[in-house]
Amino acid sequence: MREPTIRREFAASLAAIPQVVAGSRLTGDYDYELRLACRDAAEFESIVDRLRADHGVVAIRSRMVLHDLEIDPGGLAGLE
Repeated sequence: MREPTIRREFAASLAAIPQVVAGSRLTGDYDYELRLACRDAAEFESIVDRLRADHGVVAIRSRMVLHDLEIDPGGLAGLE
Protein backbone atom coordinates (compact mmCIF):
# COMPACT_ATOMS: atom_id res chain seq x y z
CA MET A 1 0.00 0.00 0.00
CA ARG A 2 1.50 3.31 -1.07
CA GLU A 3 -0.84 5.73 0.76
CA PRO A 4 1.25 6.09 3.97
CA THR A 5 4.28 6.95 1.84
CA ILE A 6 2.29 9.54 -0.09
CA ARG A 7 1.08 11.09 3.18
CA ARG A 8 4.63 11.34 4.49
CA GLU A 9 5.86 12.83 1.21
CA PHE A 10 3.03 15.37 1.16
CA ALA A 11 3.64 16.41 4.77
CA ALA A 12 7.39 16.73 4.16
CA SER A 13 6.85 18.75 0.98
CA LEU A 14 4.92 21.39 2.92
CA ALA A 15 8.16 22.43 4.61
CA ALA A 16 9.20 23.97 1.27
CA ILE A 17 6.28 26.42 1.45
CA PRO A 18 7.12 29.05 4.08
CA GLN A 19 3.55 30.36 4.13
CA VAL A 20 2.37 27.03 5.59
CA VAL A 21 2.72 27.68 9.31
CA ALA A 22 0.69 24.76 10.71
CA GLY A 23 -1.22 21.71 9.58
CA SER A 24 -3.30 18.79 10.78
CA ARG A 25 -4.37 15.46 9.27
CA LEU A 26 -8.14 15.08 9.56
CA THR A 27 -10.96 12.59 9.31
CA GLY A 28 -14.03 13.36 7.22
CA ASP A 29 -14.40 15.04 3.85
CA TYR A 30 -10.93 16.61 3.79
CA ASP A 31 -7.59 14.96 4.55
CA TYR A 32 -5.68 17.99 5.80
CA GLU A 33 -6.16 21.39 7.31
CA LEU A 34 -3.36 23.85 6.67
CA ARG A 35 -2.85 27.23 8.25
CA LEU A 36 -1.20 29.74 5.93
CA ALA A 37 0.25 33.15 6.69
CA CYS A 38 -0.06 35.27 3.53
CA ARG A 39 0.44 38.99 2.95
CA ASP A 40 -2.63 39.31 0.77
CA ALA A 41 -5.18 37.46 -1.37
CA ALA A 42 -2.80 37.32 -4.36
CA GLU A 43 -0.16 35.50 -2.31
CA PHE A 44 -2.83 33.12 -0.97
CA GLU A 45 -3.98 32.40 -4.52
CA SER A 46 -0.41 31.63 -5.61
CA ILE A 47 -0.03 29.14 -2.75
CA VAL A 48 -3.34 27.47 -3.69
CA ASP A 49 -2.13 27.21 -7.30
CA ARG A 50 1.18 25.73 -6.10
CA LEU A 51 -0.56 23.16 -3.88
CA ARG A 52 -2.65 22.05 -6.84
CA ALA A 53 0.15 21.99 -9.42
CA ASP A 54 3.07 20.68 -7.36
CA HIS A 55 1.46 18.71 -4.55
CA GLY A 56 -1.54 17.01 -6.15
CA VAL A 57 -4.18 18.83 -4.13
CA VAL A 58 -7.56 18.32 -5.79
CA ALA A 59 -10.12 20.09 -3.61
CA ILE A 60 -9.64 23.13 -1.42
CA ARG A 61 -12.04 24.72 1.00
CA SER A 62 -10.70 27.97 2.39
CA ARG A 63 -11.53 30.40 5.14
CA MET A 64 -9.76 33.59 6.12
CA VAL A 65 -9.11 34.30 9.77
CA LEU A 66 -10.08 37.87 10.58
CA HIS A 67 -8.50 37.74 14.02
CA ASP A 68 -7.71 35.17 16.70
CA LEU A 69 -9.64 35.08 19.96
CA GLU A 70 -7.87 35.16 23.27
CA ILE A 71 -9.39 32.32 25.26
CA ASP A 72 -8.09 31.31 28.67
CA PRO A 73 -6.93 27.68 28.29
CA GLY A 74 -7.22 27.35 32.09
CA GLY A 75 -10.91 26.71 31.55
CA LEU A 76 -10.02 23.18 30.41
CA ALA A 77 -8.91 22.24 33.93
CA GLY A 78 -12.52 21.63 34.97
CA LEU A 79 -12.87 18.89 32.36
CA GLU A 80 -10.50 16.49 34.10
